[in-house]
Amino acid sequence: MIFSSNSLEKVTAEKARGGEGSMQCRFAFQMGKAPEGSAFQVLASQTLTPGSSVGYHQHTENEELYVILSGNGTFYDDGNVSKPVGPGDMTLTLKGQSHGLANTGTEPLVFLAAIAKN
Repeated sequence: MIFSSNSLEKVTAEKARGGEGSMQCRFAFQMGKAPEGSAFQVLASQTLTPGSSVGYHQHTENEELYVILSGNGTFYDDGNVSKPVGPGDMTLTLKGQSHGLANTGTEPLVFLAAIAKN
């Protein structure tokens, strides 16, 4: 299955999950619109502008993977432990865990986000 770049749904989220600033999202599919039978619930390319963040939040029903494609930031892991992230880094937040992400760099922070049922 291929999701062409020109067919992705574009959405701007302000203060995502209680964070700061704005995030541009390019969805292959959003929650409730996943292909039938898929364990994935969300698949998106997301861009945080400098100074913007995804607020620290818990995953009670699913898990989430981030793959950092470009830019630099701080990932807030379960327990709110901060760790620097950059291109090529991957993060995994399991069901019951919490996380957040902030663009602490000077360039846009671009990452792939995938949410899956557990």
